[in-house]
Amino acid sequence: MNSDWKSYLTNNGAELVQDIVVSFGNIEQERHIVGSGDVMCDLSHLAILEVCGEDSIEFLQNQFTNDVATLAVGKSQFDGWCTPKGRLLALFRVTRVAEDRFLLILPRDLVEGVEKKLQMFIFRSKVTINNLSEDAVRIGLSGPKAEAQLSAVAEASPLPSEVDSAVITDKCTIVRLRPGPHPRFLVVTEAEPAQKIWSHFDVQSAPIGRGAWELLKIRAGVPSVFLQTQESFVPQMLNLQAINGLSFQKGCYPGQEVVARMEYLGKLKRKMFSIFIHEESAPTIGSKLYSASSTSAQGAGEVIAIEKDGDGAWEGLAVIEVSAAEADDVTLSEDGAIPVIIIQ
Repeated sequence: MNSDWKSYLTNNGAELVQDIVVSFGNIEQERHIVGSGDVMCDLSHLAILEVCGEDSIEFLQNQFTNDVATLAVGKSQFDGWCTPKGRLLALFRVTRVAEDRFLLILPRDLVEGVEKKLQMFIFRSKVTINNLSEDAVRIGLSGPKAEAQLSAVAEASPLPSEVDSAVITDKCTIVRLRPGPHPRFLVVTEAEPAQKIWSHFDVQSAPIGRGAWELLKIRAGVPSVFLQTQESFVPQMLNLQAINGLSFQKGCYPGQEVVARMEYLGKLKRKMFSIFIHEESAPTIGSKLYSASSTSAQGAGEVIAIEKDGDGAWEGLAVIEVSAAEADDVTLSEDGAIPVIIIQ
């Protein structure tokens, strides 16, 4: 985390653990406010890689699940990176900020391994990969008035009007994200303009920590891959084809044959659902789900994202057997004592 930005957040009440903002002193209130109010969040729990160079388009096109070659400057998209067996190693938000420069956003716990592995595929290509996580500031903004507030302070006009579009200036990249209850924006900038934006929003918005922002992401139906779930799912299980994260028209990439076969010849037996769990004990990312109607040795499903909401329930996303979801008998415990409510 940028040292100036860290000091600014700390002076404004941020509680940090390993350079991740956990809260601003009242986690329960933050969980409540995200559903109805305007909020702002430091996104240092997400890492940012820069991929640049004259071969960067071809390099990313040959690795990722989406069609990077057709991504125009000022546009953004989801991309998956698979093993040769078609299992996801990571999910990225990829934004093209210049002709041969891309920004990749991914969970911080994956960045070291992903960067090292991507470097292995460069060979003689004219591509450079830089980890910008310690310098660039990432801010998430959401709420019914977030767009108007951002318009008033950002030196970018007009703001991106469509989901996955971006506005790029000398010091700032603003991406309109898939909305949850309200519009959401991602801002990538430097410490000084970040302080200006934060100060402006602080008048009408509530600062929130990582968990509350992830709750918004869950409500938007946006999946994540973490260390606990690497190599667990093919892209279709995480609904990438429905959120601009998967192209069936592009050329080859690792795992492409498996992914294409699933689309054209197979039947998707597991897919992502929104879930609710009313239980005090915390489910975790990677928690197994069970069903009396399931005969799979792998269990009926797996939690991929989970956060507590303002009412004390757990909201999350899980990949679940379609047949078990239809039987409506999925539970968090093998004995069936903790039911999982599935939103079809």
